[in-house]
Amino acid sequence: MDLNQTRVFVEVVRAGGFAAAARRLGLPKSTISARVQSLEQRLGAQLLKRSTRQLSLTSEGSAYFEAVASAVDTLVDAEAASTSEKGVLSGKIRFTAPLEFPREAITSALASFVELHPKVRFEIMLTNEPLDLVADNIDLALRGGDPGGAGLIIRKVGQIAFGLYASPRYIERCGRPAGMDELREHDLLLFASRSQSRVLRAADPLAGQEPRITSDNFAFLRRLAVAGIGITALPDVFVARDVAAGRLERVLDAWTGDPSALFIVFPSRKDMTPRVKAFADHLATAMAGWDTSI
Repeated sequence: MDLNQTRVFVEVVRAGGFAAAARRLGLPKSTISARVQSLEQRLGAQLLKRSTRQLSLTSEGSAYFEAVASAVDTLVDAEAASTSEKGVLSGKIRFTAPLEFPREAITSALASFVELHPKVRFEIMLTNEPLDLVADNIDLALRGGDPGGAGLIIRKVGQIAFGLYASPRYIERCGRPAGMDELREHDLLLFASRSQSRVLRAADPLAGQEPRITSDNFAFLRRLAVAGIGITALPDVFVARDVAAGRLERVLDAWTGDPSALFIVFPSRKDMTPRVKAFADHLATAMAGWDTSI
């Protein structure tokens, strides 16, 4: 058994191609290709379907990847721990967060953590779909509303408050609603997600109304509101700069919505490496008070 072949195969799958895997591992592309071919010859099975523009797993390749990926990660982590300086964190963290989550908050936390621990690498997946932390080999997730199923390790780190917002242009054109019952007379922009596990959840007063536009992305709804198209419910932190600059105004101050809880989620406690725990603590500190720092 040649573990280098197996590791290269795992990296090719995760990177989505030979060139990207070569860059990650610091090896020539020809070496990456040769090791995968040697692995297929040794196993007597084709693992990857190759074309000029696309790379995909065969059924044998998918089964082999599922069987070896976590073991390869364990071996890589063990070697990194044994060869690194004492107390120095190293290795990769696979992290997922909502696509619509304010990028500034995550970017700031990542930047300060990488400065403290320059040998730690990240693979970040921004998506509104609730990934399976075990099947997708995720170390850490930032989630809101419904954090996930049984067996996960869940840590609450804050909450996100919502408000109703519209642009001054819209208010001048259509008027300002005086009460919740008047919302039906306005052009409404509604957040709606296909996922049953909404990443950011609020008791949206617009739900059940006939909206002019629906979208599964808060950032897009914010842009529509700034453009004067209608009224929408948004996390306060999403629009703090717009309110300060006069691009948006809060309407119906009496409605504040139900704050959405914010969680850090781990697949299991036994798989929590020192670098993952360190980043989780760092992220929790960065998120503390974030929902009020507008």
